[in-house]
Amino acid sequence: MKVKFHKLLICALTLAIAVAYLAIAQDYQPAGDNWITKWWALEGPITNTGGFQASAALDWLAEGTGGKLTQELVSTWSGLQLTKTTKVNLPDNGGNLGWTVITIDPNDGNNMSTAYGLADESDIDTYAIIVVDSPNERTTTIHPAHDDYAHIWLNGEKVYDNPNWTTGATIVTTPTEVSLKKGVNVLLYRCGESGGSDYFNLHFEASDSDLKIVPTMDDSFFEVLAPVEPAGKLSVTWGDLKRR
Repeated sequence: MKVKFHKLLICALTLAIAVAYLAIAQDYQPAGDNWITKWWALEGPITNTGGFQASAALDWLAEGTGGKLTQELVSTWSGLQLTKTTKVNLPDNGGNLGWTVITIDPNDGNNMSTAYGLADESDIDTYAIIVVDSPNERTTTIHPAHDDYAHIWLNGEKVYDNPNWTTGATIVTTPTEVSLKKGVNVLLYRCGESGGSDYFNLHFEASDSDLKIVPTMDDSFFEVLAPVEPAGKLSVTWGDLKRR
């Protein structure tokens, strides 16, 4: 009797885990050529930057954490973990900023400001992160739109550096080829604004519809992610771990 009970319990737990995983999977952001709307970002913009020409050379994350965080570091799995507990303290440039999920409207020419409930701000910078789970290693193309300048890092490497605005919130002037590894990829998007419109947008290729992107549509981020590179083991995706 005990054996049957244990088997039933295991089956029930397995089914519950499977259902939970499917529910999570259904909440991933639409990928492919859909604009990404959910980002893990600073709780507010960096302010009083002096405009993009003055600001672009500064690493505000390093400035506000004494070097504990850097732009390159937070675009890696290990650095991303530090954003759980590390605030960016910039008393004259926005305050003591933690991290949260924000939502942007791709059609809004001021989505850097309005994501924080602000109007049309000037001299601001935004740092925003997504995690992309790829089922295989691939070369693809990212399509950024931004006003003014934008820097993008992927897995610790700067892959995009463009000081010129793209003339419209959904207009892409510089599609850029990037390499995704199998499993988890961390992308950091930094956009700096001087005056006028302020927006940042990004989508992948239509053929990338199989990518799983978090934050999810219900604003989950670390709740979905599991350790992806256990010491001494082969890399696995968070989906693999959720299925176990």
